[in-house]
Amino acid sequence: MANSATNRTNKKRTKKPRKFTMAMQKKLLLIFALILFLLIILLLRIAYINVKSGKKYAKQVLSQENYDSRTLVSRRGEIQDTNGRVIAYSEKKYNLVLDCSAINQDAKNFLEPTVKALNEVFDLDRDEIRDRITGEKTKDSQYQVLKENITQEQKDAYDAYVSLDEDRDLTQAERKELQNVQGIYFEEKYQRQYPLGSVASTVVGFSNDIGDGISGIESYYDSLLKGTNGRVFGYLNENQEYQKKTIVPQNGYTIKTTLDLNIQQIVEKYIQEFDDEYGTDEDNGTAKHGAKDIGVIAMDPDSGSILAMATNHSYDLNTPQNLDDWYTKSEQKDMSDEEYVDALNTLWKNYCVTDGIEPGSTFKPMTIAAALESGAITENSSFYCDGGEQVTDTYIRCDVWPGAHGEESLGDVLKNSCNDGLMQIGAAMGVSKYIEYQSLFNFGHLTGIDLPNEAGGSVYTQERMNEVELATCTFGQGFTCTMIQEIAAFCSVINGGNYYQPHVMERVLDENGKVIQNNSGLLLKQTVSSNVSELIRSYLELTVEEGTGTKAQVPGYRIGGKTGTAEKIDYTTGTRAAGKYLVSFIGAVPIDDPQVVIYVVIDEPNVSDQAHSTYAQEVFRKIATEVLPYMKIYPTEEVSDELLASLGLTRDDLGENAVQTFDAIDSNGNYHTDARIQDGKIVDGDGNVIDGVYINEENHVIDAVGNDVFTITGAAAIVDNETKADNPDMATPPAATDDASDSSTVWDGTALGDDSSAGTAQ
Repeated sequence: MANSATNRTNKKRTKKPRKFTMAMQKKLLLIFALILFLLIILLLRIAYINVKSGKKYAKQVLSQENYDSRTLVSRRGEIQDTNGRVIAYSEKKYNLVLDCSAINQDAKNFLEPTVKALNEVFDLDRDEIRDRITGEKTKDSQYQVLKENITQEQKDAYDAYVSLDEDRDLTQAERKELQNVQGIYFEEKYQRQYPLGSVASTVVGFSNDIGDGISGIESYYDSLLKGTNGRVFGYLNENQEYQKKTIVPQNGYTIKTTLDLNIQQIVEKYIQEFDDEYGTDEDNGTAKHGAKDIGVIAMDPDSGSILAMATNHSYDLNTPQNLDDWYTKSEQKDMSDEEYVDALNTLWKNYCVTDGIEPGSTFKPMTIAAALESGAITENSSFYCDGGEQVTDTYIRCDVWPGAHGEESLGDVLKNSCNDGLMQIGAAMGVSKYIEYQSLFNFGHLTGIDLPNEAGGSVYTQERMNEVELATCTFGQGFTCTMIQEIAAFCSVINGGNYYQPHVMERVLDENGKVIQNNSGLLLKQTVSSNVSELIRSYLELTVEEGTGTKAQVPGYRIGGKTGTAEKIDYTTGTRAAGKYLVSFIGAVPIDDPQVVIYVVIDEPNVSDQAHSTYAQEVFRKIATEVLPYMKIYPTEEVSDELLASLGLTRDDLGENAVQTFDAIDSNGNYHTDARIQDGKIVDGDGNVIDGVYINEENHVIDAVGNDVFTITGAAAIVDNETKADNPDMATPPAATDDASDSSTVWDGTALGDDSSAGTAQ
């Protein structure tokens, strides 16, 4: 058995392998030939289909692709002043883009002609261009931005360089070389330009590189200014034919503002003058400005139109991130990201609408108007000031304490800025009526001005206001408001009782100049009667003629206004910040028929003794002296030598004789911000005649592009006399002394109530 098994095993091991016979070879060859034949048939069929129906199938393939080739950028709309002068516009620029892959498809022929063209037209380094085209990381790129912000003139120069027009005298070799310039194209964009730099910066604001408004009008009206981008793309029509379609971009609307650049620049000039006069140079090289904050608003009281609005935190809108005027290079370098952002936000803020302040005595006209309107007092009411008022357990002093104003009429109370009289008026009204009228004047509410980041201020509710808070709020301390709230309320008091919504947009125009939207002034409510308004105007005129506002007088004009000196709160302690004051003045001209209201606030002037509204009055007077003739508001009153002496002026120093500068574009397109009239000619600050600018028969200055840039209001506008500085006699603030009354508490500026405190007001 064992042998049998062994024999079977051996048989298996000795089995012969199968041979690849001739028949099998023939069979395999036949199969291969058949496959080859079928393949040839398939290729022929594909070729046939391609010839006959290739376009059809190509279209079907192409129909699945995305044909959005490029975006057509819309032009952002202009921002203009009320006279049509351009404040902001968008200039067409280009990015110079390289398609490296296209050049490298035939680098032998394309590279050097392309490099040469870029070098000769744009003065770019040949080696850098060559490295960009052939570099390992960029050679296959279809998008390499070689140079940004190419002007139209530069692009035109390139187009002329590569032009193959028949009228060009080119050799065959030159034509071939130009034909080999490949892979260069221009990406269209718009760059925002602000030709006046820092003028009206906090109102106008700026937009970023991608065309989004960041602050000011640029931000508030961003959707109107921006427009709608267009697009170029391909598609297949109903016949399966490829077509190219262009959706034309819709350019942004133009915002024509209520701002008058002539008034705006006058305002900014005197803000800068104050900064220069009272600012100092610190050892670290950073200039200390004349005040922590300065704000000025000029408003049309009969429409709510903002004629000018400025702060001392102006900045060049073309370089909005430049902090050099406020911080040294070393300080900027040491800033954290958070500190840097905070510094920029501080620079960009519009103090006039974003910051809450205690208005001080500029609020008193509203208190008196409310009391008259409510019937709590009459024009025949009288008051007695004995230096202060005992309110519950707190004695609140008048500004003249330990002196006293004595017997006063209602007009005397405002003229003397008597806190004692105001507290008596508030007590006659009571908390309920006071709160009602404070709200009616829109304190505690947004005005709705068309600027971003408006603050609403902080006022007491009826539930939280007690007698002490009522007393201090009557003279403008213990609550906060913004400058725009204060001036809007004041305008309603002096214009007959009409409260207009403040606004900076006058019209919205399309690119053809068609009016899309118009804003001539929105009357929101009636605050007081015309009779009450007339009384308040008479009291305000008395205040400027005989009271606390005499330094605000403009010789020859009837002016009414009110001073304000508010002791500030230190919010870290909740008490009054000793020695830190906000001083202000608000005035209307002419007071019998107000056409302009100017409000000046100086927050912590850079002086050792801050508590004097005189600083604000002087700024008001200087601004009004130039603004009024420009607005064709002419003097109506005789000017006495006594008045001039009190203001530290001579007759040669009257405003009509002050040098007035304006902006003008010359025949070469250059912007002059220091143009003036001299000897009947228009000259720059150095006395050089400005070409293309002239005076027409109506005494208007017309610049080279047709802008009406200045109105001559007096012969003296052509002389060069500088306005003399004032040397006012400033009253000494009351000294802190002990009160002789039996009161357990003497009001000395410490916190009163849960979240409010009070201090002296003038």
